[in-house]
Amino acid sequence: MGNLPRIMRFSRNFHRFTSVLLVAIPVYYVIYWAFINVLPKTLVTINMSSTGLLKNSLPVELQLLGFAVSLLPLSALIYGLFNIRKLFSFYREGVIFTFAHVMIFRNTARALIGWTVLSILYESVKSVLFTMGNPPGQRVLSVTFGSPEMTTLVVAGIVFVIAWVMDEGRMLSEEQKLTV
Repeated sequence: MGNLPRIMRFSRNFHRFTSVLLVAIPVYYVIYWAFINVLPKTLVTINMSSTGLLKNSLPVELQLLGFAVSLLPLSALIYGLFNIRKLFSFYREGVIFTFAHVMIFRNTARALIGWTVLSILYESVKSVLFTMGNPPGQRVLSVTFGSPEMTTLVVAGIVFVIAWVMDEGRMLSEEQKLTV
């Protein structure tokens, strides 16, 4: 248990960091959609194709629709961050190898998968919204699955494996406590 104090200290800092993210990320989404018509175009279309996106300002209705759709991946991301924050709250208290840890890892992996799928949907809807004002033939539906999505899914798979390992560690720990 020589590393436990270091784990607790590191976890205390990460708990604070995830708490900040739980506030900052939703605020970013609100600011993004509230001020989308005044933000520099390079900031708005940073992850999008180079076709003529967002030639016109978005009407309020489309801004609200965009924000509403952005809540889908945002909710998965927030769910994942809540789980990670809960994990670090256990670690900062020195609690390791419980069934709650296993469930947190599983829920985090599910959140990563959900975030990936919902982000693909969100970016697709965003491409339609941004080109809605374009004349027919110049509107775009962009559905992408690239390295970032693949990486997130691989990380989700790794987190699922970690959950299995944590469950085995939990069972060994419980078995050891019962051994006299």
